[in-house]
Amino acid sequence: MARRVDYYFKETLQGLRRNGLVAFAAVSTAFIALFLVGGALLVGSEVGLLIAKTEANVEVSVFLTNDIPPSQQANLQQMLETMPQVQSVHYESKQEAYQRFLSLYADQKALISNVSPDALPASFRVKLKDPSQFDVVAVQLEGQPGIDRIVDQRALLNRLFAVTRVFRVGVLVVAIIMLVSAAALIGNTVRLAVFNRRKEIGIMRLVGATSWHIRMPFLIEGTIEGLLGAGAAILGLFIMKVSFIDPLRGKIGFFPLVGTPQIVHTVPYLLGGGVLVAGVASMLAMRRFLEV
Repeated sequence: MARRVDYYFKETLQGLRRNGLVAFAAVSTAFIALFLVGGALLVGSEVGLLIAKTEANVEVSVFLTNDIPPSQQANLQQMLETMPQVQSVHYESKQEAYQRFLSLYADQKALISNVSPDALPASFRVKLKDPSQFDVVAVQLEGQPGIDRIVDQRALLNRLFAVTRVFRVGVLVVAIIMLVSAAALIGNTVRLAVFNRRKEIGIMRLVGATSWHIRMPFLIEGTIEGLLGAGAAILGLFIMKVSFIDPLRGKIGFFPLVGTPQIVHTVPYLLGGGVLVAGVASMLAMRRFLEV
């Protein structure tokens, strides 16, 4: 068994040395394809971060009438706090609403001058555990006395969830296309390597070598090329992060950016994808010659 393993790896190393240019082409194509797959996965992570930040700022605003009695206000707050869909409830007084208005429209002096401190209503600012349940809270509050109106940002969230679905499906399609492209490119390079050694393979078949005995060095060779391509792709993603993403941090405060955890999360997928794609491509590439 040990001799057989030693033979396989010796044959693999000889094949890599003998077909250095072909091996380099295989590693390069694996790198390009897996780097693009990693980029697609990071795009998906970026979309997830953006959605999470947007959802964290989503609120159901319950605006109160000016004449709401304190008992009814307390009753509404208790009702909101006991709803299973609600994460937190903040009461915003008229004065707090006016100060927030001044902060939001500080550069529009004409607008500020026409709004008095008591013009804005008091409200409850409700954060939800799951923003997709925003309509449930609104329905439970409808008809309660002391409520002027409920703004649940339903249209905004519907657009957000629609865009989310499109991005996630798009990222998945791109990843699948890139993996298929990687398999085709690696398969072509392995097929060329097998073609260059077709006489040697023919001699091995004549002396009684089994198909798996012939396949194994090529399979190991393809796997090594896939792993090298995946490793280069992972390194490329980290270089991209340091060179292009990190310099943007702090300059776009409202936009979350992917970081090291998101890249580390892609590592198993890229390594597994490199091994799987290279293995399948190698097996398919060898079929024609081993069936002769």
